[in-house]
Amino acid sequence: MIHQVPIKSLPQEWLWCETWCDDASKKRAKTIDLCNNPMTKEPKLEAAVRIVPEWQDYDQEIKQLQTRFQREKEMGMLDKEKTTQESRWEGPQKREEL
Repeated sequence: MIHQVPIKSLPQEWLWCETWCDDASKKRAKTIDLCNNPMTKEPKLEAAVRIVPEWQDYDQEIKQLQTRFQREKEMGMLDKEKTTQESRWEGPQKREEL
């Protein structure tokens, strides 16, 4: 395929990784790869909390959604109409720009 379609590398800011990028370049990162650092063997979720400041907020929001879903499921409140995005999901909370 590489002989038929030219493949280009993206600039570093499109895939920032702690293993090969410096901390100063993280400010310009468009995506953050929570890659395994072979030097530290740190678990990915621990790295995420350390590297991405808003990770704990996202994680808490997901846990609340899971708890709510489980509670409604146990109470028999889930049906097709109530679980549609329009009627049940409030959407992401507004976040400050980084």
